[in-house]
Amino acid sequence: MEKIDVNGKIFPVTVIWTKNRNAYARLRNETIIVSMPSRWPEKDREKTILSLVKRTAKEIARGRWTAEGSKKLEFFHGQRIIILGKELEVEFIQSKRFGGKLKGNKIQIKIRDHQEIKKKASQLVSKQIVKAAKPEILARIEHFNSQYFNAEISRLTLRDNISTWGSCSRVGLITLNLRLLFMPSEILDYVIVHELAHTKYMSHGKRFWGLVEKVLPDYKERRKWLRNNGWSVVPNSVDQQNFFPYGIDK
Repeated sequence: MEKIDVNGKIFPVTVIWTKNRNAYARLRNETIIVSMPSRWPEKDREKTILSLVKRTAKEIARGRWTAEGSKKLEFFHGQRIIILGKELEVEFIQSKRFGGKLKGNKIQIKIRDHQEIKKKASQLVSKQIVKAAKPEILARIEHFNSQYFNAEISRLTLRDNISTWGSCSRVGLITLNLRLLFMPSEILDYVIVHELAHTKYMSHGKRFWGLVEKVLPDYKERRKWLRNNGWSVVPNSVDQQNFFPYGIDK
């Protein structure tokens, strides 16, 4: 399959072979890119590629890749965000250098004049959000892992991805999408269980979904919510014109 029609618009399809454990698809520069593990049996490849392309086409048709969902997260001075039920306020402070810290319920970010000031400031906010949320997420992973999986987890990483909600490597490296922190905790737990299930089964077969269902009997509802709403979820924001309090916005 070299291209697919979605509501009258043609999208080229490109397949790349990787050393990753899982297969997934994403939209990049108007091209559907399917990442396939090179170790997968040949009999599973074609069926999986076709399934991923069809699923991606449906997501495009329903507006998954919106302006909000297809760009990195941006944060603003005065913004109030809620992560895992805790409200935090973003505060930008003019300084001679970039930096960041958590102080009570505030994420304080030092900023200076720079050609990529919005990008660098937002990255620093993301870093502090990860710092604030990581202990609880590790506790959630341990909760499910100790009861159902008993897998060796080497590390947890949180990233601002625009194509996947999570991944789990063969060496127990779990990666979760930063956007999950702004969603209901039930959705975060679903993705955690999904990735832990990959420590037992590589592909999304019957045994994989059976294991997920054993842990979360309502996983289908959570999965549906994520598909329908996930990419439209962004942190609460204030007027973007007030990005900085000192008038040095570039």
